[in-house]
Amino acid sequence: MRQAAIQNNFDWCRLVCELAGCQVTETEATWLAQGSVPSYYPELMVRLPHQRIGATDIYSIKDCTASYDFSSAGLSHLFTAEWMTRPAVLDRRALPVDWSVVTDPVQFARFQAIQATAELPDTLWQHPDVRFFYSEAQQASCIAYSNQVTTGLTYVSSDYLDERLWDDIARLSSAHFPGQPLVGYEYGDHLITALEAGFDDVGPLAVWIRTTDDHA
Repeated sequence: MRQAAIQNNFDWCRLVCELAGCQVTETEATWLAQGSVPSYYPELMVRLPHQRIGATDIYSIKDCTASYDFSSAGLSHLFTAEWMTRPAVLDRRALPVDWSVVTDPVQFARFQAIQATAELPDTLWQHPDVRFFYSEAQQASCIAYSNQVTTGLTYVSSDYLDERLWDDIARLSSAHFPGQPLVGYEYGDHLITALEAGFDDVGPLAVWIRTTDDHA
């Protein structure tokens, strides 16, 4: 399932970057975005270990197996996280009632009031494979993306943090994209509470960034 989680992330990042005008090239081992890459998105992603990767002119890298050391290329390790997955929730009889899905600009503004996503296109919520979920009562939000195989969960935000948050998100996402395994990655308290809510960690990833001024 780790490769399925990685592929969903490849596809999600492709969607966001191409909407921003980037050219994306994907091979069996790597994913590369060229152009004005949105903030918090990688220029390069590496799917497989033990590849010869040139990183001299790269500003940000997501090492999807946490098996590379890019410090010699002038990058700094930002964080390590865990890919995670959970089977689709098949019982949808008790969906959380205080969550909404964005279907118009007014609801999108409410979502933005909970979690600003300035790096994302304002029309992304209209994409048929994307759902923006939010709960004003819980001051929580999440974005779900389906690549027709799995549903990726990202931008999870809340002013509380326990397994209820992840269970709510899992149920909502499974209702909108039935039968698809849920995937994503987290670290720290978000990872702990996701695991408590039934997710399994399926391997690490690492993010590296260039912190010097030699990137134009």
